[in-house]
Amino acid sequence: MENGLLVYTPLNGKFNIGDYIQSLAAKQFFQTPPKYYIDRDHTNEYKGEPVNLIMNGWYSHSPQNWPPSEQINPLFVAFHINETVKKFFLSEESISYLKKHEPIGCRDYNTLNMLLEKGIDAYFSGCLTLTLGLTYRHVENKENNIYIVDPFFDFKTKPQALFSYMQTLISHYTVIKSIANKVKNSVLVPFSGLKALLVSAAIYQQYSSVISDEVFIKAQFVCQEFFSKDYANDDEKFKKADEILKKYERAQYVITSRIHCALPCLAMGTPVIFVNKSEDTILSSCRFGGILDFFNLLTINKGKILSNFLEEKLTCNTHFKNKELHKTYQEELIKRCREFTTK
Repeated sequence: MENGLLVYTPLNGKFNIGDYIQSLAAKQFFQTPPKYYIDRDHTNEYKGEPVNLIMNGWYSHSPQNWPPSEQINPLFVAFHINETVKKFFLSEESISYLKKHEPIGCRDYNTLNMLLEKGIDAYFSGCLTLTLGLTYRHVENKENNIYIVDPFFDFKTKPQALFSYMQTLISHYTVIKSIANKVKNSVLVPFSGLKALLVSAAIYQQYSSVISDEVFIKAQFVCQEFFSKDYANDDEKFKKADEILKKYERAQYVITSRIHCALPCLAMGTPVIFVNKSEDTILSSCRFGGILDFFNLLTINKGKILSNFLEEKLTCNTHFKNKELHKTYQEELIKRCREFTTK
């Protein structure tokens, strides 16, 4: 039987490279390159020869297209059903389909509980990106690169907030100018000039209690969302995902609000800090049950940052170790995927 690999339809002209990072994790387990790219949100449309497909990831932007084609032989690991679409995935047709392919490995406790309540054999697997250590390994080097990847921040547009940003900009112009030069014209900050400076002031206000000025100035800012028009095809997107993962391999440490940055860093052994927003809605926070336990955390709560491990501000000389709670799940994921792709 041939192998397939998930790819993704852009939304509003943009795509999240984290999706392609998840597919790179699946690709590791196939002994020959997958023959078919199959769109995650259109698996029902596949009409080719029978194909093995690791069906991990976030489901779904097009829930009306579920369940998948009978030509697909799926392995369900690291499977997330978002709260916004659960009625589609808990329909009688979907429950029958999932029972046919159980056990279902769930990326989060919320998905796990949904399926268990419907009598589906399911277990918590964690995310497939935890296996990326098979391909990518943290490298000690002299570059000491620090990456700040899509940090969550709250930019307010009320006059009082804008006045506060302007005061911060004036007081800390050099460091905020440095931030703006690195984030402007990205998907994170899709503009330049004064607005980029004000947004950068908001980022600085949010994190200056835990990140020193020297880190803001030295760190490279990375955005994991890209404009689809800049990439000709899925192969170019996979190449970009590989390029980004190779950056994280060589990082001194990484600060991020992206789970598909933080989890790959755990997998490869790169020190990483995950920034979580405690006030997130269930539509977003439902992704995190079980996963947050793996991280060194910074938690944003009512505008303030709380840390579960830091005793002082992060500097260019800060060193810390990751937790190791993920390793049992990492090993089990590797075992299940290898069994699926070699039988």
